[in-house]
Amino acid sequence: MNTNTTFAQRSWESMSTVWAGVGEKRKRGLRILPKEGGYFVHVTSRTVGQAFMFGDVEKRVFIQMMRKWAYFSGLSVITYCLMDNHFHMMLWVPEAVKLDHGGMLDRLERVWPEEKVVAWEKFYQQQKVETREEMERALCVRMSNLPEFMRVLKQSFTRWYNWKHERSGVLWDARYRSVVVEDSPLALMSVAAYIDLNPLRAAMVEDPMAYAWSGYGAAIGGELGARRGLESLVALARGHQPYAAIKAGSKKGGRKEQHQKQLDQKRSQSLSPPSWEDVQAAYRIWLVNKGASKAAIPQANPKMRKRKGFDPIQVIAEYEQQGYVPLVDTLQMRMNTFSRGVAIGSPGFLEKLMGQYRSCFGSHRKSASKKVKAVGALWESLREVD
Repeated sequence: MNTNTTFAQRSWESMSTVWAGVGEKRKRGLRILPKEGGYFVHVTSRTVGQAFMFGDVEKRVFIQMMRKWAYFSGLSVITYCLMDNHFHMMLWVPEAVKLDHGGMLDRLERVWPEEKVVAWEKFYQQQKVETREEMERALCVRMSNLPEFMRVLKQSFTRWYNWKHERSGVLWDARYRSVVVEDSPLALMSVAAYIDLNPLRAAMVEDPMAYAWSGYGAAIGGELGARRGLESLVALARGHQPYAAIKAGSKKGGRKEQHQKQLDQKRSQSLSPPSWEDVQAAYRIWLVNKGASKAAIPQANPKMRKRKGFDPIQVIAEYEQQGYVPLVDTLQMRMNTFSRGVAIGSPGFLEKLMGQYRSCFGSHRKSASKKVKAVGALWESLREVD
């Protein structure tokens, strides 16, 4: 057995890298994903037997893993919802890009412990050019790869869950489902609303912004990653085209093409929502409209009439407020920090407390405290033990 084969078997043993292939016809069917360009996709998966297995701790850990592996894979999470026995995610899967060595290390640092990254880099530097290229190819094949992202996310969470609950065996009921979503405003906004309305439809909350384990609920609570997802969604719905897409579409050409690219960029920027408050208002109006209860509509489908939703009077009130959430309601969502956080206090107090339990926090956690918006400069929060 040669050196390269030995390395490949040893290096990836603790980090699942079995090729999950796209478009291979198997007994379980063909997975249809676009072969050219980036695409939006809605993915969902349920627990085995649809058992209710996820509490707050499990949901928090799953979302942390989702964020880390999405960063590693180069995917963007537009919105998501983690329920007690299943999850939904709407993702943007970009075209594969070639990473330099520094970019690869950056992504590895998000998902590997520090000592493993150091060992990988040390081994890399000791190898000949051919072996280095093989190591880089093994990483690059995993980028912009939806099946690989879903496989490693579900497997990683299963390992953690089984360890946490002292169990063994499968956690997920069959493979995940994927539905490619056209990049049109109606399709994107409809799928996003379907995902974020899940807790309301299941009668778990009276308002989806009160559900912390969804993209919309997390965004209302101030989570920056969730806000970025909804900002990109509303921007796309308004016709805003990200600069990267404009640049990619104008690689050819002369002075005329360059001038058109500049015009497209200016128009795109003018359509982009100016603030989070504007994004939130626009998305909430859509969400309330899609989530309106049909119980009082006699001609509606009987199944639809039974579904939980916003009361028609509340829908009218939301339209009168133009989708803007009163500060007192937003503050209430942020106050969940007092019950879901680890500690509240001054930055010095939180740093000292984190130092006493440093091993409980990830190696990338540099600061203990996080500001609680709209509460005051003196109060900060220590959140989420890793």
